[in-house]
Amino acid sequence: MLNLTISHPFATKQKVSGPQCFILASALPALVITIITFLKWSRSGKSRQEEQRFFHVLQVALLGLAVSISLTAIVTDILKNWIARPRPDFLARCGAPRDKFSSQFVNLGVCTAPYGMGELLDGLRSTPSGHSSISFASFLYLTLWLLAQFELTKSPPQHMYKHILVWLPLLFASYVSLSRVQDYRHHFTDVIFGTLIGCLFAWIVFHHYWEGLRSIDCSLPKTWNEPKENATILPI
Repeated sequence: MLNLTISHPFATKQKVSGPQCFILASALPALVITIITFLKWSRSGKSRQEEQRFFHVLQVALLGLAVSISLTAIVTDILKNWIARPRPDFLARCGAPRDKFSSQFVNLGVCTAPYGMGELLDGLRSTPSGHSSISFASFLYLTLWLLAQFELTKSPPQHMYKHILVWLPLLFASYVSLSRVQDYRHHFTDVIFGTLIGCLFAWIVFHHYWEGLRSIDCSLPKTWNEPKENATILPI
């Protein structure tokens, strides 16, 4: 009996391809972080101490983004190969004759792999969704960072447009994730699983490097030590 859950057509053109997802998830948040940091620095006193502080903020922010994406990608790939669930378009990737083997168990040896062996093997890497996990690991980290930099979780309340702008990255991550279901690359449960993985690592990494969102120093990394005014740098 034909399994309808893996009988969807193979989409040769994806809404968001793998390389596009990785580039957007790394480059776009990094660009936003850099711009916001330099805008805040340009509005400050531009003293030597302020310059050091904002450079350190930028350095830790980009480091946290890289760690969040990297850890998520590693865990996602391990789970994909361990679970080995067929994608919704697996039968199209397999290309087995439909008039044969209808009442017996078979292996990959019956597949003709019309799209290549690489696509056939990738068809067994459905769970979890890498697009979902990487997108949310990146864009949720960005949202948490923006919440901290603009101190939106502290009183007094700020303008609503700031809250809307801060949460916009999650809409982009949601679009990337749901596009995988539309392209028949993932089951809906794969997207949910990937989203949870990405959110978990984004939350852990952010709170590893930064103060809590309700802290008075939420916009500063935990590693920042305020330089003393009269401190001198000794030659090595």
